[in-house]
Parts: sequence; structure tokens; C-alpha cells
Amino acid sequence: MRIVIGLFSLLLPLLAAAATIEEDVQRHIAIFHGDKPLHAAVGETLGWTGLSDTRLYDVIEERLLADYPAPREVKAERQRLAWYIRALGFSGQEKYVPTINKFLSDRDYATYARHALKDLPVYRKWNPIISDRASFDGKLSDDANRAINMIRSNDFNLKELGSKRVYYGRLGEEPIFEILASEVRANYASANASNNDEIAWMVKALASSGNEKYRPVVQEVADKTTHTRVAWHARSALESFGKR
Repeated sequence: MRIVIGLFSLLLPLLAAAATIEEDVQRHIAIFHGDKPLHAAVGETLGWTGLSDTRLYDVIEERLLADYPAPREVKAERQRLAWYIRALGFSGQEKYVPTINKFLSDRDYATYARHALKDLPVYRKWNPIISDRASFDGKLSDDANRAINMIRSNDFNLKELGSKRVYYGRLGEEPIFEILASEVRANYASANASNNDEIAWMVKALASSGNEKYRPVVQEVADKTTHTRVAWHARSALESFGKR
């Protein structure tokens, strides 16, 4: 996440709102045909854009195979190739498994390859949800709409991803926090060993709004949840309210 946040101002002109998924795909294809220094950061953003189009990932795959091996002593180059590998997992497309497998034996890229293989079946389910424009609000940014799609989903892991996107991406559009508040109220009482991290992230993301109108929701979680981990995160969020 931190790579993207650090380059956020540079990425804004490239990742502006798109009217259609096709526009989004074409914009990303143009980026990966262009200057390499931004590729690692943009590759990471593919983890929450919901794109699966093989025309885009074919370009990334071609870049990866053409540029491997990158100079080992140049960290930025190793990082760029590593995010190409990870991005192939975000595609949700089985066709990239043989390419990803090639990097399992390379100590510099094996971790990224393992993550990509693990991500791939998950993103096959997630991408259509993240990128579903039928539910997009034209008054909101694409980032905000995608985050809302994730937070509204029935998959707690996807809710967590959406919450982290809000928290680390410092998304600030009010409807995001209205949805978060609703989801927190609906789910905190059911916190258990399988979903407590996800609920905690929803609480943290809500508190990151810094808006006092949501303090009572976070306070309610801190006072009433029966899960100690969720309660701890809620209390911590209350202490840091408005400080981010």
C-alpha cells in the first residue's frame, strides 16, 4: 500500500475516473506500455480495481518475460518485476499460472509468485464484485465506488480489503463512511475468530473519517462487542479519532 500512497499525486492524472470498464482497461494498458518507473505502483493498485481483462494482463506478462532477469542490485527494478508477478494473480485468470510458476524457484521472486497463485482464485470471484458499475454512483470517484462495492459484499475478506483501501488510501467521500457505519452496526455483534480482523478493519476505516458523527458507532462497538480484539481496536480508534 505504501508505494501507491507515496506516488499517489503522480498517479492521479493516469488513474482518473473512467466512464466504462473498457476505458479503465485501455488506460491501464497505456500505462504498462509507457514509462516503467510507475509500473510497480500501478501494478499494486490492480489489487483493488477489479480488472480481469487478459488484454491488460497479457501486456504485463510480456513486460515480465521480456525484462527478466532485472539487475539484482537495482531494488526498483526487482520491485517492478515482482509487482508484475503479483499483478498476474490479481487477474483471476488461470492462463497465467504457468508464467507465475516459473518464478517459484527464484529466491527474489518466489514470495510474490506464491502470493499470486494464492490470489488468483480469490480474485476470480472478487473482480466482478469490485468492478460492478451497475452500482456506481456517478457523483463519486471510481476509487470510492469500488471501495463501497467491496465493503457491501458478503465476503468478509473483501470487506477488509475495501476497508484497508479507505484507511490507507485516505478516501474521504462521505457515502463511504455511511456504508461503513451501516456495515459495522450490522456485523460487530457477530464478531468471532473467523471474522474479527475484518470487522476491526471496518471500525478503523470508519474512525479514519475523523468525523465526530461516527464516534458513537465506534463507541458502541467498544462498549458492546464481546470479542476482545475488536473491542481493543475500537478503543484504539477512539483515541486516535481525527488525528490521521
